Amino acid sequence: MNFIKRFTDRFTARGRVLALVEQGMALAKKNESGKAVTLYSKVIDSSETPRDVVAMAMFNRALAFTAIDKPKEAEQDLKAIIAMPESMTQIKKSASDKLVRMKRKIVRESQPSREGAAAPSTDSGGGR
Repeated sequence: MNFIKRFTDRFTARGRVLALVEQGMALAKKNESGKAVTLYSKVIDSSETPRDVVAMAMFNRALAFTAIDKPKEAEQDLKAIIAMPESMTQIKKSASDKLVRMKRKIVRESQPSREGAAAPSTDSGGGR
C-alpha cells in the first residue's frame, strides 16, 4: 500500500515537490551539497509548493549551505523559517537550535588559538 501511495503522490503538486526534496536529501548524503541547494531552491521558488514544504526545503538548504561553507545564506534561511507563521513548531525549533550552534562556532573560531600558549611547567624544582 505504501508503494501505491508514494506512486500516486507523484502526481500531486505536493508529491512532486516532496520528491524534489527527497532528491536533494539524497544528493546531500552523497556530499553533493551544491546540487542539493539547486533542487531545494527550485522547491522554494515553485508557486505550487505548500508553505510547510517550503519551510522543510529551506531548512535542508540551510544545512547544505553550511556544508559548502556559506553560513550567511544558511543564516538567512534559518531566520526566514523562524519568521514563517505556517512553519511547524519542530522545524522552527530545529532552525533556532541550528542558528545557536552556528553562532557558537563563529565565536569559537574568532577566539585566538591556544596552541601557541606556553604549557604549564611540570617541574617541581627538586630535580637538580
